[in-house]
Amino acid sequence: MLPFKTLIKLDRTARCPLYIQIASTIIRQITAGTIPVGLKLPGGRKLAELLGVSRRTAMLAYEELEAQGWIEIKPNQGTFIHTNIPIIHKQNLPIGVLNEAHQQSHFGLNQQLDFLAYYQAPNLKDIQYVFDTGYPDVRLAPLKELSQNMGSVLMSKRDKKIMNYAANFNGHRQLRTEIVKYLAESRGINTSVDNLIITRGSLMAFSNIFRVLLAPKDKVIVGDVSFKVAKDIIQIAGGELVTVPVDEQGMDIDAIEKACQMQTIRAVFVMPHHHHPTTVSLTAARRVKLLQLAEKYHFAIVEDDYDYDFHYASSPILPMASSDRAGSVIYVGSLSKIVAPGLRLGFIIAPVDFINDLSRLSRFLDCHGNTAMEKAIALLFKDGIIRRHLKKSLKIYRQRRDLFCNLLQKEIGQFIQFSIPEGGLAVWVLFDKKIRLKKLRIVCSKNGVLISKSIFQDKKGQNLNAIRMGFASLNENELIKGVELLKMSILEILTENF
Repeated sequence: MLPFKTLIKLDRTARCPLYIQIASTIIRQITAGTIPVGLKLPGGRKLAELLGVSRRTAMLAYEELEAQGWIEIKPNQGTFIHTNIPIIHKQNLPIGVLNEAHQQSHFGLNQQLDFLAYYQAPNLKDIQYVFDTGYPDVRLAPLKELSQNMGSVLMSKRDKKIMNYAANFNGHRQLRTEIVKYLAESRGINTSVDNLIITRGSLMAFSNIFRVLLAPKDKVIVGDVSFKVAKDIIQIAGGELVTVPVDEQGMDIDAIEKACQMQTIRAVFVMPHHHHPTTVSLTAARRVKLLQLAEKYHFAIVEDDYDYDFHYASSPILPMASSDRAGSVIYVGSLSKIVAPGLRLGFIIAPVDFINDLSRLSRFLDCHGNTAMEKAIALLFKDGIIRRHLKKSLKIYRQRRDLFCNLLQKEIGQFIQFSIPEGGLAVWVLFDKKIRLKKLRIVCSKNGVLISKSIFQDKKGQNLNAIRMGFASLNENELIKGVELLKMSILEILTENF
C-alpha cells in the first residue's frame, strides 16, 4: 500500500475543509502518476485512521472524488482509482512535502516581460516604518461611514439589481454624477457624465487609455525623469517613448515642440501637479503652450492629476482639462488618494467618442466593476463626507510635511538635498553620492525601515541617486522614529566606507 500518511499532508489551520484537502491531494497525486490508475484505495475507516481524521471526513473525501469521476466504488470489492483516467507514467515519490504549489510553469514565460520582475512586492517582515512613494494614511479614511453605506446598499430592496450584471460599462451613474459635480466645484472642469468612465484606479485608466489610443510604434512624449509605471504601461501597449527634460517648472514644452517638428507624436503624458517623482508643478504659461501645441499637431494630452487635492502653499493651478477647448485632453483622476488605495477607484474624462471606445474595451476587462462600492462612495460625496475628510486630511498632511522636512534637515541635512514641496504626499530627496541607495535600502531594511527601490536617471542615463519619500502615511511619532532609523542606517554605511 502507498504511504498515504506521507502523501497527504493536512493543514488544520486552513479555512479549506479537511475532506477537500484530502480529495485535492489525491487528485494531484493521480495526475502526477504517483497514485496509479486502478489502484485500490484504503477503506474509509482505515484512511481516517492513517490521517487522524474522522471516518465521516474520509467518506466525504471519497464522495467528492466519486462525484468528480476520479474513483469508482465497487460493491463488495472496495474503492478504486477510475480506470478510464488516461494512464500516466509512474513517477518516483518526491522527497518532502508533496502538496506544494508549482514554482515554475511547464509552458515558460514571455521573455519580453522580464522587466515586470521589478514590480515584485517588497518583503515587509520586520519592517516597522515605510517611507513609501506618496500614499495617504488609511487610518484617516471615513471607513465607518463607507461601511454603513455599503451595508445600506446591500440591504436595500431598491438596490437589489446592483449585484447583477450591469448594462452600462462606464460605472455607476450616481458616482459619475457626483464626481462631475465635485470636479466642477473644486477644479473648474465642466463636463458631463457621458464624458466620464470609472476605472479600477489610475493604473487601469492608463492601461486602457493607451490600449485604445496607440497603434504599434506610436510615439509618446514623457519626462526624462518620470513615473516608471506609466512609462512601462505605454511600452506594453506598443508605444515608443520620446523623452524631454523636466526642470523646476515642469516638462520642457519647447523640447516638446521640437519633437513635434521632427516626428509624429501621438500623445504627451504629463503630471502638471506635483510631477512624479520630482514634485514640481508645470507653470501656467507652459500649460497654455502645451494645449496650443496639442491643437496644432493633433496629439492627445494624457493628464495625470493624481493628487490635485493635496496642495499646501496656495491655490493650485486649475487642470489643463478645465481649459481644453479642442478636445485634446484625456484627464485621469483617482479616488484612491482621496479615500484609500485599497478601494481601487479612478476615473477618466475625455471626449465622448473616446469614452465610448474605452467602454467597449472595458466589457472585456472588467465588465461592470464594483457597482455596490461605487454607490457607497457616491453617498459619501452626496452627504458631504468626502469634502470634510479632505479638509481634515489636508491639514494633517501639511503638518506632517512640515515635520518631515524639518526632521530631514535637522537629522540628515548634511547628506541630502531637497526642496519643500508645495503639495503632494512625498518629498524628492537627492542623496550624497557616497551613500548608494541600493546599499542604503538593504541597511534600512535590516533596521526596520523601507525606502523606495526606484532608480531614476538623467538624460545622460546616469543614476540620480534620488528617491521619493512619502510622509503622509506615517503619524508624527512614526516620522520621528523612522528618520532616526534612517539616520542610523546612513551613519552605518559611512562608517563601513572608512
